[in-house]
Amino acid sequence: MKNLVRILFLVAAFSAAAGPAALSVEWTPIGYGTLEDSSRFDVFIDTQSIRTVDGKTRFWQGHVFYEEQPLPSGKSYIRVTIGKVVDCATRTDSNVEAVFYAPDGSVADNYTPGSASEFKPVVPETISEAVLGYVCDSVNQKAKGGSQP
Repeated sequence: MKNLVRILFLVAAFSAAAGPAALSVEWTPIGYGTLEDSSRFDVFIDTQSIRTVDGKTRFWQGHVFYEEQPLPSGKSYIRVTIGKVVDCATRTDSNVEAVFYAPDGSVADNYTPGSASEFKPVVPETISEAVLGYVCDSVNQKAKGGSQP
């Protein structure tokens, strides 16, 4: 029952994060990550947001933490939705924006770099590599006329 409640929460939380402008949202679980302080989080990709323009692929990635996380402002967050861009050819990625959500679902903070964020190599055997692999496989499948992985 606890897992069902968690799944329902995740679906509702990520659906709300997409906002009313989204035509369709499909959050697909990718795995989990761990921060330096051992805080764990589940990682999801909105597969309906995957779009490639000029060789760069943009999509939304979501993290849901098992426990509240502190922000420098003193507020806390439990979920973050990140606008990501990847370059499948060079195996690099960049965060272009992030929205941090408080436990009550309100926006606790947001981040947008002042200029184009730097593309960095994706570290092997990390959750970032799993995300890159999923997104790039999806792009390749679409190019071949197939469905997403």
